[in-house]
Amino acid sequence: MTVVARRATTVLLDTSPFISFAQAGALIPLAQYLGDRAAIVLDVANELRRNAAGRFPQLTTLEMLRWPSGEPRSLPPELLADADALRRLHSPIGAHEAANRGEIATVLLAARVQDALVVMDDELGKKLCRMRGVDRLSTAQLAAEMVAAGGVDEASGFGVFDAATPAHVGRPAFDDAVVRAKVALG
Repeated sequence: MTVVARRATTVLLDTSPFISFAQAGALIPLAQYLGDRAAIVLDVANELRRNAAGRFPQLTTLEMLRWPSGEPRSLPPELLADADALRRLHSPIGAHEAANRGEIATVLLAARVQDALVVMDDELGKKLCRMRGVDRLSTAQLAAEMVAAGGVDEASGFGVFDAATPAHVGRPAFDDAVVRAKVALG
């Protein structure tokens, strides 16, 4: 079965999906579509606060919505050493001390949560999801799914897709992704 967010019990998001949805003005439809199934780890919550106070003030919408609901999830103590080792292994010399924390914590936690899905675009995150057997969607795939399911209008969905993909990808790839999402949704 093809992975879709609509069927996931828990959807753990990294920072990048929030930024792409914010750039397209589609945070409210995202919150409505995922509802209480959406969750973030503490490191992602910190990144979102930092970005809301800086380059992406649209992210303050999340605070106004009080979404994702509940407290950000912390890594269990037994995973902290694993997270630190992965961060040291995958962070270049001189990288910011928080580099890759959100991606690593999200994947490690998702591997422990039954029926969890991760929405993440980062290359390291994608690699960790594959290595840990964690289901993952890209932000672009989630936007296409939401259009296919009627969770967001086509123009907003394309705005998210366009923000989340390289400039050369374009409208035909979006249309194809929506068709694939309709098939996956059944």
